[in-house]
Amino acid sequence: MSITEIFNYLRILGLPVIVVVGIELLFVAAYYIFYYRKRSPEEKPWLSMNKLVLGALFVGYIVFVLQLTVIGRGTSHFMEMNLYPFGGYIEAWQKYSLREFQNGIFNILMFVPMGILLPCMSYKYRAFKKLLLVVVCATIAIETYQTFSGAGLFEVDDIINNTLGGIMGYQLYRLAISIIKHKKVKIKSLLSNLSIPIIIGLMFGAMSIVYNQQEFGQLAINSYHKWNMTGVQLSTSPELNPEPAVAAVYKRIVKKDEVAALLRQKLELTELSVKSWGDDRESVLTSNIGVHYTLFQSREGNWSLTEDDYVPAQASFTDPDSMLEKAKAVADELGLPTQKAELQEVDDGEYVWSLSEIPRINEDYWTGEFSVGLKKDGSIYGIQSGIQYNQFVRMIDLLSPAEVYKRIEDGKFQQIQRNALLTKDQLEIKKGDHLEIKGIELTFMYDSKDFYRPVYRVVGTYNGDPNWFTLIDARH
Repeated sequence: MSITEIFNYLRILGLPVIVVVGIELLFVAAYYIFYYRKRSPEEKPWLSMNKLVLGALFVGYIVFVLQLTVIGRGTSHFMEMNLYPFGGYIEAWQKYSLREFQNGIFNILMFVPMGILLPCMSYKYRAFKKLLLVVVCATIAIETYQTFSGAGLFEVDDIINNTLGGIMGYQLYRLAISIIKHKKVKIKSLLSNLSIPIIIGLMFGAMSIVYNQQEFGQLAINSYHKWNMTGVQLSTSPELNPEPAVAAVYKRIVKKDEVAALLRQKLELTELSVKSWGDDRESVLTSNIGVHYTLFQSREGNWSLTEDDYVPAQASFTDPDSMLEKAKAVADELGLPTQKAELQEVDDGEYVWSLSEIPRINEDYWTGEFSVGLKKDGSIYGIQSGIQYNQFVRMIDLLSPAEVYKRIEDGKFQQIQRNALLTKDQLEIKKGDHLEIKGIELTFMYDSKDFYRPVYRVVGTYNGDPNWFTLIDARH
């Protein structure tokens, strides 16, 4: 989730909070005008203005938390739990996913205001133990509601993160009190009260260093916990080769800037505007005769150029061979490998080529589809490229099929949610289950650093389901 997406999401959630706090502040203003300022100096007020304002902010904060955790959420996780401590962070590391890490950080930040506001509102919450008790109880109450209502999972990680957030807020409160009291910032107080963000920062810094030192990226298929295979009836029908194998690793090469520059040069287009969403980009271009095109480019390297106002019509060419040669010439000019691809179809003036997805050892290769769309007069109305350019890196040693089977025996694999009909119970490996391995075949997938790496696809029958499969990192 990008910074812009986060801002827009928080803006939507913030509107009800602003309305609630605004109404509360109107009542506070009325209290001040009609009672507080008119009382005699000796008369003790019903409530201090500080507590009223803090109370209004606290209520707004509670509304915000309820919107995030309770209000308007679906019911797709009824009675589901994730009791693995720090499982979310381990999974985020396995995927090296910023979005996954953000979820943990958001859960910490969500409870920071509670750790600040409670001790400001009441002296009894200036005792750390009482504040901690409230934070933990509030978190457990939210998790319990989500579990029984189906609004979310009961996750130990959420309890840990929310508690850390409450403690962090309390530490920030203590730091502010220390600065106000001593009229200066004490280094000891600064370090002790910023211990949690310092530790989190060091942790992420160390993870970043380790990740960048690795040759290859992370594979999301790597399981972060083991299944207990005791009592599971596991078998295999094929004979498994115990000898290790080797396979190539490739690197996806994405050339966004080169593609845009090449299109502008070859088709004589001028760029008018550019929009970006994370790693995706959309550009508006115009030709020298005023025809507008939209160029979309994805993070993976796929791109499409389409004429904005053109509606494809049934094309009937008087000389189809020359039109095919024209389409080939356009593709060749843009570096699309027609000489290595097979022409699949021609429909409404759109020529579609397809490349083999079989990696070739010791050489670069292309995979995917691309197309060129021509009007009857031979001019271009659209070009699309789903081609992946994979550069050969080196050969690596692989696990043998027998070693892969041993990993299944040890429970080191993921149960893959391959469709929405599978329930959580069907994805839990437990005593009495039947798993028969029918085959182990080599395939490839991209890791988090865009390396195209060999993985094993293990297929079989699980409790009568013949479509079961899992993926296991093939690297030794």
